[in-house]
Amino acid sequence: MKIKAIIVVIFTVLFIVIITKESQAISAWERKYGVGCNVCHIAGYKLTYAGQQFLRHGHQMPGAESKEANMSDYFSLTMKIRYWDKNKTVQQSGLADAIETRNSFEAHALSIYSGGPLDSGFSYFTEMYLHENERKNPGENTESTESDMGDWARSKLAEAYLQYGNERDDLYFTARAGRIMPWLIHLHGGGARLEYSRPLPLTETVGSNPYRPFSRQFGAGVGVGFKEAFFEAGVVNGTGKYENTVEIGTDTYKDIYASLDYSIGDNGSMVGVYYYNGQFPLHLLKTKGGENADKFNQTGVMGQCVIKQGALIGAYFSGSDEYTPTGGTSNVTYKSQSYYAEIQGYFMDSSLSPYFRWEFFDPDTDRSDSSEKSGPVLGIHWKPFDHGRFVLEASNYTTNDSSIKKTINRDITLEMQFMF
Repeated sequence: MKIKAIIVVIFTVLFIVIITKESQAISAWERKYGVGCNVCHIAGYKLTYAGQQFLRHGHQMPGAESKEANMSDYFSLTMKIRYWDKNKTVQQSGLADAIETRNSFEAHALSIYSGGPLDSGFSYFTEMYLHENERKNPGENTESTESDMGDWARSKLAEAYLQYGNERDDLYFTARAGRIMPWLIHLHGGGARLEYSRPLPLTETVGSNPYRPFSRQFGAGVGVGFKEAFFEAGVVNGTGKYENTVEIGTDTYKDIYASLDYSIGDNGSMVGVYYYNGQFPLHLLKTKGGENADKFNQTGVMGQCVIKQGALIGAYFSGSDEYTPTGGTSNVTYKSQSYYAEIQGYFMDSSLSPYFRWEFFDPDTDRSDSSEKSGPVLGIHWKPFDHGRFVLEASNYTTNDSSIKKTINRDITLEMQFMF
């Protein structure tokens, strides 16, 4: 019923909204270069080819002449305000359904984006959450041991790196160090995107291993671009979603990643391949996740076809984890796979953009009861003013916990965001 309600809301918005202004860039980089946001963004925060090049060249236009530094050209402020409703239903053979419902208003985060060229080929970028809500409460959590800033708020450093670049005609080289995320992942849902949520293949993990494709980790990476082709490789600590962790105990092993992509046209269409190889010390965790380190790898194929009227986006990942389970005596191999496919529509100069996505994640393909998770996501992005946006999204995920038990999560979220 809630999905039907969302569809009604979407069509109501389509009927009510008749005229929306052509969007203008709202960040520090619009002020710096004096261009509209449709130069780098085609819908929401989704990047065009020019935007992809701007990102990889150190948040500066390729070949652009530098000018005197102005602080307003390097800083943008953004805030996210949300209302959400969550419904969790556990269905188990022989038992009545267990239903849990939650909803709340939330001022989620106040953040700063800062970045751009320095000098002599160097540039920087950082995304800093001055305040973020952790969705904890005194009925379930202990403030003295679980709160960073009091009342379960926290500050958070997202991406933050120093970058160097050098370009010669169609060939350019770049290197960066700090807290980084592979650029190919960034461009396929990890970073700049239209939607409210990231797809399951980017956010789900296998067992106690915190690795996921969407991870901002401490490390260094290098990239080489030639015309529309780009190759990147990097080495990172390998702490996955534990973003503030430097290393786990005495573990010194480093993970590696590599990606290769090719851009097609000016709207941001591209295809790419991704590889990650790592090792996580499950046996060094406070609560052991295994008897030894998890040696794992993942390969991904992704792409997007983007035109003025909309986009088709998809990705497929296949992984392998090998370790000895807690209490076991020999290694066990777990093979995982995940994918998502999404269609987006761009209307009224991309100010109104509905989207639909199907997602699937299976942490152990050899077992039929491996808690595989799948479901649809339906949303609409609306930009009624130059300096912000509204995103309404509904999801309906089913997790098959066992042959006699499954969990259904139905979420609805409205996010309001401004940036200047």
